[in-house]
Amino acid sequence: MAPTLRLVQLTPDDAPASLDDPAAWLVHGVARVDRAVQLASRGHADAADPVAQRLGQLWHADYVRTQAVVAVLVPDDAAASVAPSPDDVVGFVWLRALQTSNPDAVEIELDVHPDHRRRGIGAALWEAAIDLVRGMGRHVVQVWSNVPTEPPDGPGALAPSTGSGRIPADDDATRFALARGLAFEQMERMSRLDLPVDPSLLRRFAEAAAEHSRDDYRVRTWDGDLPEEVLADVAALESRMMTDAPSGGLEVETDPWDADRMRTWLARFTERGQTVLLSGAEHVPTGRLVGYTALVLAAEPDDARPTADQDTTIVDPGHRGHRLGMALKVANLQALAERRPDVRRIVTWNAEENGPMLDINVALGFRPDGGWAGWQLRLPS
Repeated sequence: MAPTLRLVQLTPDDAPASLDDPAAWLVHGVARVDRAVQLASRGHADAADPVAQRLGQLWHADYVRTQAVVAVLVPDDAAASVAPSPDDVVGFVWLRALQTSNPDAVEIELDVHPDHRRRGIGAALWEAAIDLVRGMGRHVVQVWSNVPTEPPDGPGALAPSTGSGRIPADDDATRFALARGLAFEQMERMSRLDLPVDPSLLRRFAEAAAEHSRDDYRVRTWDGDLPEEVLADVAALESRMMTDAPSGGLEVETDPWDADRMRTWLARFTERGQTVLLSGAEHVPTGRLVGYTALVLAAEPDDARPTADQDTTIVDPGHRGHRLGMALKVANLQALAERRPDVRRIVTWNAEENGPMLDINVALGFRPDGGWAGWQLRLPS
């Protein structure tokens, strides 16, 4: 007999206590689908979220409330005594709603296992997600779809409202989004950097950046915790990220950060077995941090995913023009090579219209690897 599709909700209230909890099979299943989608489309799973990161997102709802709807195929003849398995998960929709800002928006990630597409699973997950969004009283739905390769300009390509970047017009995800009234608002380029980077190249970039900053700035690097005296400065910079970074036609408001939220952010990486390598640019005359960059990586060598994720890179607008972005990234790469030679790659995402940051990445050796299409739908009130 044909299996039955069942949709199961995951919320912070019913999140399993650990990855070893029998109830964690759903989270393991989500991670399995994520990896399968990435492997099928890109040939690698560097962009897949680690399962511990998925569970950690569910645990807390103070700054971001995360919930999911998981699609499970249950055989009609399955015995009641047979425990469910991650292999039974065939798709999921992951919803993130900021709690301290952007009160009308919900970000959605929707994936169906490549072996189970074109069977209505994606449509069922979408309807369930929209019901949840409406239940929150929110109206702006933002969705990111996977783009394995960026096509050349032409009739087979679709451009976002910014005009930067392209996606295949006949891609499954494109057709799915357009059929549901979503507008293509932004293209983010995914880039990968193979490690190690030539140390002499990094030295040359560091020296060239130093010539532009002279003695007004110095770069400091921390592995893990940050000293108390810099938390407020890093938080102030992070508060700018939502609006300083290009967001295309997506409706985005400032997301406020303070020292307490920064402490929480760092603690939660530790909680899920990750660590942060962070380099900050100190303005020597004032002693304030005016820029920073961060890499997120497994706390211990991880042969299954020897990849670091590039997180925030930002420089205060009043201190741009001194090549601090390059200086920060070089310092972090040098520290990474010294402290964590087990890390083999870095992955990063940047808006296609963010030319200055893309130029830095390309100079350092990052190469494009497809990207993500940002879609938006405003639900009627």
